[in-house]
Amino acid sequence: MEWKKEAPYLASLPRTMPYGVPENYFNELSKNINQTVFLTSFSAKENQGFNVPENYFEILTSQIETNIALQKINLKDDGFSIPSNYFENLQAKIVAKTNAKPTKIIRLWASDFNKYAAAACVILISAFTLFLNQQAEINTKNDAELANEQMLYGIDESVIIEHIQEKSTVSNTDTDLENYILNNFSTRDISNNL
Repeated sequence: MEWKKEAPYLASLPRTMPYGVPENYFNELSKNINQTVFLTSFSAKENQGFNVPENYFEILTSQIETNIALQKINLKDDGFSIPSNYFENLQAKIVAKTNAKPTKIIRLWASDFNKYAAAACVILISAFTLFLNQQAEINTKNDAELANEQMLYGIDESVIIEHIQEKSTVSNTDTDLENYILNNFSTRDISNNL
């Protein structure tokens, strides 16, 4: 009853069956199925595939031999033929063809200029290749140094100062300071800082 209150228009429509069934459909259904099965069994027997004529395999060899004999009779030519005196004249024809055209000699290096130009090209290409390889190595070194520097920027200054103070082996006495300066700095550095 609640759906009638929510959809009054739907509730007011007449109730009819939208699908129609022929008369006596269910009474004649089994009879119709049996007739269809019976008819399909006839059509299946008609199309059973290829049929071989009687005595086909016994007659086959004689038919093949007969066809071959007929083809031999119908051939007008005996196949390939060789012109008369072919092998006697062959050597003379080959010699005539080889001597007819003078041989043309093409030098690889027509002049000294071509030799030097080719050598210069080889040198330029190899120098350019070496230059590109060196530039690639420099770029990889610069990238590695840049990455190391960027890692140092992430470290706090107080941590660096503490590390230096812990690793410092210099004491406050004058001889120790003098030995440290002499061991760690060159004479040029000392003279420039004075």
